[in-house]
Order: sequence, then structure tokens, then C-alpha cells
Amino acid sequence: MLPFRVIQGKNYVTGLNQSDVILLEDGKPRPFSIFDAPTSQARMPIELEPLFDTTPKIEPIWDPENVFRFISQWDDLESRATLQPTKAQAEVRISVYQTFGQKLYRMARPTTDPHAVTTALRSLLLPLPDQPEPDAAIALALPPGRERVEPGRFTNEYVTSPFYGGGNRGWTMEAAIGLLNEVSAAQDRVDRVLVMFSEGIGATTTIPEDIGNQALDLGIPIYPVATDYKHRINRFMFPRNYFRMHEFEALGKMTGGRASEASNIDARKLREILDGVVSDALAQYLVGFVPAAGEDVARQHQLEIRLSSKSAGTIEGGKRRAVYR
Repeated sequence: MLPFRVIQGKNYVTGLNQSDVILLEDGKPRPFSIFDAPTSQARMPIELEPLFDTTPKIEPIWDPENVFRFISQWDDLESRATLQPTKAQAEVRISVYQTFGQKLYRMARPTTDPHAVTTALRSLLLPLPDQPEPDAAIALALPPGRERVEPGRFTNEYVTSPFYGGGNRGWTMEAAIGLLNEVSAAQDRVDRVLVMFSEGIGATTTIPEDIGNQALDLGIPIYPVATDYKHRINRFMFPRNYFRMHEFEALGKMTGGRASEASNIDARKLREILDGVVSDALAQYLVGFVPAAGEDVARQHQLEIRLSSKSAGTIEGGKRRAVYR
């Protein structure tokens, strides 16, 4: 599956037909059997996968209670408005995840139930034993060649850690990779989007690009939301943190999503973010195919969407790597 959007000026192009689209496999056209367009009558469900970094407070640059202000404000009306957007032609589902320490926790399975979403969001900062699904922990692993960053006292030379507070954080990057693996294992026909709320810094040497490559392999766009960023992190006081957060934001363009920044997120801001992601997904095309028996499964293929006419607009997304199974 390859998700993509087409933009002309500031507007989405939603009226393209299957004949307007070319699928390239390793640079050569190949046929495709699935074409899901914004104007399709029976669209695939859209599944939002919000992931919240709930690393404990790190003075003076990270405070999850201050960042996630929506937790005490969010209610079923907010959930329902996101799950049931006006004039939507596709079902919208939401699952909720949080990362804490070296674990990924699933707070809600994919659902259209507003109350289930509300319960999950309002539980994000509760002690783990008090959360709805304490048995839903997903163990994480370091990508090849990546290492832990040990906790240590900050120095101007960054002797003990490449980032301020790095060793005291969790496995944020690995949590995103674990989430991508978890949702892709379902193998159902769903248009998935990862929305990641984080500073983009973890307690390992794993980098945002490691997440981006995994997302490209799975055809899942990422919407990075750089949190607790404005007014706290700048290039003069914390230059490496500042650089890493810009790397984190680059995941949007890399995977066909879109990046944003927020010093804190109240209920209104969270609705704005999630509604924007849903709007993008509703304007999205999806092209897919089932590899034939006997196709080359021994190597990785490069897949890319092109338009038959360049004047039709500019493509966002539409690229992925794939090993056929």
C-alpha cells in the first residue's frame, strides 16, 4: 500500500482517476489493483495511532503535566468530534499508545467508541498499575548498531550524554518503531497514520531516521509533534537538543506526513492536531497491489507514485520500500 496526497497551490487535488496515476517498481511501471481516492464511495477506514512520550519531568526542559494539559479537559464530546468528522466518507478509528521507560503501552485498541478514547487519553499520566490495560506492555529492542545512553550529570562538554537529560529519558524512538511493527502485523486494509507527541529525544543513540525508514517500509506516514519546544529549547542553551528536535520534525516530510510544534497541548490544540491529520487522510489516495506468487522476495524493492501529467499537481508521500512476502 502506498498512501499519497496531491497538492496544487494550497489546495488538495481530490478528483484524480486511476489512469492519472503511475506506480513505479524499481523505476519501471507495474500494475496495481487497489485505488482508493478521496472521492471513492466506500473508502478504507482511517486509523490514527497517537503515541505520547510520558517521560517523567526533567528540569528545566521537560514537564509532561505542563505539556499534556488536555488530559484533565478532554471528554467524550471531543472524542466524538474527531471520530465523526463532518462529511467524512471513511470510518475513523483511534488507538492510543504511550511510552514510558523501555516499554510501549497500548492504552486503547483501535476503536470508534468515543468513551474508550476519552478513558485512554485521561489515563496517560496515571501510575502504570492504575491504567486500564497494565498488561498491554510491549517490550522494545534497540535497532542494529544502536546503544543505550547512560544517565549522568550534564556538562557543557556533553561528556556523559549527547543531549541534556538524555540518559534519564525513555526509549522514545524504539517505542515508535515498536508501534509501527505492532499495527502493521494486523495485515488488515486500513489507512494508518502515526501521530507522535515527543521532543524526539531518547535514552539511546537511535535517531529519528531509524523510525522514518521503518515507516517507509510499511507505508505509514508520521506526523511528529515537537512538544515542550517553544520557550524552553533554543539553539544557544541546548544546541544538540535543538538539532535533534529538528531531525524529529523532518520525519513528517520524509514519510509523507506533516510536522508541527507546540509548547503545550490543551484540548483545543489536540483537537486541532488530530482533526488536521484526519483532514489530510481524507484527502489521501491509496494505491496497492498483491505481489504475484513467485515474484522476487529475496530483495528490497523501491516503490514510487508518479502522475501521468505533471500539471496535475505535486505529490506528498507516495514512496516506500518493500520486501514481498
